[in-house]
Amino acid sequence: MNAKVNYRLSDKDRVFISGYFGRDVFKFKSPDSDFSLSIPWGNATATARWNHLFSNKLFLNTSAIYTNYDFQFEGGQEQFSFKLFSGITDYNLKTDFTWVPSPQHNVKFGANYIYHVFVPSNASARSGDVNFNLGDIVRQYAHDAALYINDEYELNAKWLFNGGVRLTMFQQVGPFDRFILDPLTDLPTDTIHYDKGEAVATYPNIEPRFAVRYSVNESSSLKASYSQNYQYIHLASLSGISLPTDTWVPSSDRVKPQFGTQYALGYFKNFKNNTYETSIEAYYKTMKNQIEYEEGFLPENQVNGNLDNFFVFGKGWSYGAEFFLKKSKGRFSGWIGYTLAWTKREFPELNLGKEFYPKYDRRHDISVVLTYELGKRIVFGATWVYATGNLNTFPEKLYLLSNGDIVQDYGGQRNNYRMDPYHRMDISVTWKGIESKKFESSWNFSVFNVYNRYNPYIIYFDNKVDNGVVTIEAKQISLFPILPSITYNFKF
Repeated sequence: MNAKVNYRLSDKDRVFISGYFGRDVFKFKSPDSDFSLSIPWGNATATARWNHLFSNKLFLNTSAIYTNYDFQFEGGQEQFSFKLFSGITDYNLKTDFTWVPSPQHNVKFGANYIYHVFVPSNASARSGDVNFNLGDIVRQYAHDAALYINDEYELNAKWLFNGGVRLTMFQQVGPFDRFILDPLTDLPTDTIHYDKGEAVATYPNIEPRFAVRYSVNESSSLKASYSQNYQYIHLASLSGISLPTDTWVPSSDRVKPQFGTQYALGYFKNFKNNTYETSIEAYYKTMKNQIEYEEGFLPENQVNGNLDNFFVFGKGWSYGAEFFLKKSKGRFSGWIGYTLAWTKREFPELNLGKEFYPKYDRRHDISVVLTYELGKRIVFGATWVYATGNLNTFPEKLYLLSNGDIVQDYGGQRNNYRMDPYHRMDISVTWKGIESKKFESSWNFSVFNVYNRYNPYIIYFDNKVDNGVVTIEAKQISLFPILPSITYNFKF
């Protein structure tokens, strides 16, 4: 559900209230085994924004925002079932000023505060009639504040400068229990307790950024930029299984903020009176304080512990180039975007200390969007997307023990298997009704995934033991085959 209300208080004041609520539910049951999945997740958000015009040179936007993200994953095979759930709730208050002291200057400044409530990852498990106690729900709380200023200055027709600085502070606070684990058994041996509001860890930082544009002539320009950024929320991806079990975790007394430095250089060129827009942009980024799960970790391992007790830390870097072509005028229009990129990481405790590609390393990413207007009332559209598949760590060998258990051997190689690429084509035709001053309408006929591509979503292993013979089969789950739809839009 989407809703929005705008109210004009006066010539200088307006209020905007908006909200969104959505839930997705995915369920799967294998027709020839006991493997099953249930994955519900969703978002809810509400925003109240006040826009005030002080003068024709200064105005502000002040917003109060509530957001909630919930994710659950429940899977089972034979007598064993497992449930994982996580989420984030944010209470956000920010005010943003825009000041234009002269035609050459565009200054933006403001402040932002967020109160985070994290449920990083909690689990429950059951085997037959036996329920396993995996501990109470662990929550983490944090203050996230920032002050910023940015000035875009046009020196002359050739040179445009953009510079700014952002002061940030992230603080994890109680109530919180830090469980001290035995290094051999991973069982808790001691607990450090923090009361409500008590500081657990505080990270103040400065984030500078600078960009420059040089206009070679009326149709082409060069752009360069440099920025430093701290990210206080981490994505923890479990590469040992291809199931969607990613969780968001905050910086803490154990997890330091991610720190990235990025350089970019681009060339932009327009042709035929700006009918065609083209650009080539290259970038290089270094990243510190990256996180990964330790070798052999599974979500059910975190018995009575903190999730970040099972992290290891390292560094990363990424580089690549983006190519863009757009036709913005005429009955036939559209754009093509292509990104060629590499992302690498290096952790002393993983992959024998050698560099490796992380789960979401994506070599190729292509988007093609085309539109053709057949007169004023009929519009044809087509979209094609292509993306390199994600990486996963799958076992290289499996051993059958005398008691019937199967042991997996990963061979020490991180992310040794890349899933098939994702690609699909969508087509549509829109017929616009006769417009009047009081009413507008249109019909849209579309087909999603027109050539019925079975893109990989999950890969799981179906293991069977029959008279000492082990049969192992990798099976793929796909979402959304060819899907036609009809939409009627109207406005009055």
